[in-house]
Amino acid sequence: MNLDFLPPHALRDGAVHHYCLRCRSASVEWRTAGTRRHAVCLACGHVGDRALVLDPAVRWWTDTEGEYWHETAGVFVRDARGRLLFFDRTAFPFGLTIPAGHVECHEHADEAAVRELREETGITGERLEHLTRTPLPGDGCRRGADAHLWHVYRTADPVDTDLAVQLGPEGTSALWLTPDEALNRPVTYAVRRLLQQCRGALVPSRAAG
Repeated sequence: MNLDFLPPHALRDGAVHHYCLRCRSASVEWRTAGTRRHAVCLACGHVGDRALVLDPAVRWWTDTEGEYWHETAGVFVRDARGRLLFFDRTAFPFGLTIPAGHVECHEHADEAAVRELREETGITGERLEHLTRTPLPGDGCRRGADAHLWHVYRTADPVDTDLAVQLGPEGTSALWLTPDEALNRPVTYAVRRLLQQCRGALVPSRAAG
């Protein structure tokens, strides 16, 4: 996503802006239909899964080619059987995902990972280990970015699966899957790439062989 169509004031006024991806007007309203969120343009009537959102609270930038980037923190939650926690997203990109979200301007990626884990699953008090920092061009989100810089973590110790997972508004249908099982499901683009990249750190050594 390139931001060259935006009025100059939108990049510096410190306000939150929501632009329609069809007519480019700042007239988008978010609505929920069933379990899914959609962007509705009040100017042209377009209903889509995405809009261009400029939010000064979220860490974003444009690269030398004008591409719009976001920064994201995600957590692989592991249990004693080597399974990982996934849930279905109610907002674009749809599919199975892990607890994850945008890094805010005032926080470190470590803090964002802890916050997103709490907000999206209700899990607190877990020690997290950092696995990798990786750019993912082609990873689109509902806020209009098509590229994300991911900070990836895992829970340092197995999580007790008897604890109830309390999903936030962006998730439904929590389930525990091994990495191989997840890769045979409709996971999001980013999660598929991260599973492939981090598999060695996610599979217990006795299962890796």
